[in-house]
Amino acid sequence: MAGASGDARLAVRRFVHLCVEVLNGYRPAAHLRRLSLPSQAADVVAQGVAGARRVAAVRTSRRPGARRALRPAPVAVLKLRLCEPRPGVVEAAVALVTGDRTWAMALRLELHQQTWCATVLRLI
Repeated sequence: MAGASGDARLAVRRFVHLCVEVLNGYRPAAHLRRLSLPSQAADVVAQGVAGARRVAAVRTSRRPGARRALRPAPVAVLKLRLCEPRPGVVEAAVALVTGDRTWAMALRLELHQQTWCATVLRLI
């Protein structure tokens, strides 16, 4: 994260923390709206909802032959990489883990009127 400004790093960490809370079910995905660019907020929230559903589906799955569902493991950040391709834009790739499952999350934040706003969010 050496190439990005301090403000960009802080904004990414704040947004990733909020995303992890959404994926863990601690917050509704609608909370992503307040950190998103208004024109992109619906897509960012939709991606948060889709990601939370995918994580929930993995958590409630059962191993073959198991009587009960697996104990839910919280989503955690393994690694965070970011770059600032130009001033006012920061892109990040995040490796996440829950139990024995690994996920990747990509996001883009842009500086608008002195506020970092999410414009893209994808959970793979």
